Amino acid sequence: MLMKRQQLSDFSGGVQNKTSLSLMRNNQLIHALNLDLQVKIGAITGRKGSARQSIVVSGQSVLNLAKWIKNDGTTKYFSVSDDGLVTPKTDIYVNGSSNFSGTWTKSLEDLSTNIPVYFENFANKLFAFNGVDAVKAYDGSTWSTVTNAPASGLYPVVFNQRLFVLTKSGFLHYSDVINATGDGFTTDTWVDRGINPNDGQISRMAVRHRGRIVIFKDESIYRYDGANEPEAHINIGTRSGKSVVKNIDLFFHHPTGIYKMGAGEPILISRAVQKYLDNMLSSNWENVSAGKDKENVYFWIGDVTINDPLEFDNGETYTNVVLVYNIYAQNWSVYTGWDARTWYYDESNGQTYFGTSTGKIFKINTGYADIDDTVTTLIDFQVYFMPIDMNYPEKYKEFNQVFVIGEYDSDIMIGKSFQDMKNSVQMAYGQGIYNGKITTKKLWIGISESYSHTPPRIEIIIVDRVNLLDDAN
Repeated sequence: MLMKRQQLSDFSGGVQNKTSLSLMRNNQLIHALNLDLQVKIGAITGRKGSARQSIVVSGQSVLNLAKWIKNDGTTKYFSVSDDGLVTPKTDIYVNGSSNFSGTWTKSLEDLSTNIPVYFENFANKLFAFNGVDAVKAYDGSTWSTVTNAPASGLYPVVFNQRLFVLTKSGFLHYSDVINATGDGFTTDTWVDRGINPNDGQISRMAVRHRGRIVIFKDESIYRYDGANEPEAHINIGTRSGKSVVKNIDLFFHHPTGIYKMGAGEPILISRAVQKYLDNMLSSNWENVSAGKDKENVYFWIGDVTINDPLEFDNGETYTNVVLVYNIYAQNWSVYTGWDARTWYYDESNGQTYFGTSTGKIFKINTGYADIDDTVTTLIDFQVYFMPIDMNYPEKYKEFNQVFVIGEYDSDIMIGKSFQDMKNSVQMAYGQGIYNGKITTKKLWIGISESYSHTPPRIEIIIVDRVNLLDDAN
């Protein structure tokens, strides 16, 4: 029996590898590697690339990035890394060039080794905390020690005209209010209060959100409005403070997944990409880093090897996995190849940057390749659609014709299963056509392309000339 053709023209659901195939929606994908679903809603487009801006200390991990803006408009960029010497120390480097480009010079030397420095702009200065060394403030030319500021302070946040800083042990310290001229504190007094200190959990981050300070520990979250007695009504937290990112709501990583939190309880949002989170190294839980742009949040989780014999890509290793969540469409895609150990979003130009484990700083969403000076790495685009069974999953069909409509050149793979996708045809001039005969219960279709210029775009899949076979077949 000749069946009515099937057309798929909406792929806005993103990747979904948590549910069974029978529960997947037609607009979802079982595999979505290095693609963007927001350039054209409903279509699939290869992601944009990245470009190296500079090298801080070659071979030494970039521990943090920051930007300082003085009231007169003076702007400087800062990065943190070990100095690479035989007996290393952590240094803060400064750069006057925009976009984290140009040459880096040491600005503050010989801090404790391999400890991230966290920054906060306040009172026309840049404050630097690392939880060990004396707190420093930068005024545009020199660093000075901040009187009475706690050396144990690590996570700073500005709130209610004061500078707050949280220690790993759970003490929240805060300065006096800012003075009338706006360039310092009214007095040098610092006060502290405990947030269930020394409760067996490590404090991981403090961030201002919705008129409160939100405090993250390993397995709890507190909200402090400056007067209330905060309690951990939320019994989930994070192992990595760098995984906390604010893009309207708060997003963060926990060993059970990635969560979104507004004014209420955290909501697990990562089930669609749970396969990657379940197969990441637990040693990376403390290293997960999160960034953002105007409509996405990004989570670097490291290398992932799929270890599940029931998954089509069992045994496959994906390098430097970045999980990408669009906050408006609420869908996921998966990037590879970005060694993003720390992120910075520049509010003034809408650009996002990341620092690598080898001392390099890259800008994302630029061009259509990953460019490291003179070395160009092609982007590996892969997509696998939900296997097509024509609503008869139990019966064999004879598939004779497949159209893939879009833009640019791609390799189209078609087969009875993922392992059997031997038939291929290349898309040309916006359309690929497969004419053949494949007898199977469900048809697998995949598209791949490695590109360094114009990215692929897939808009429509049409399966036609399908014969439903009788039970004897």
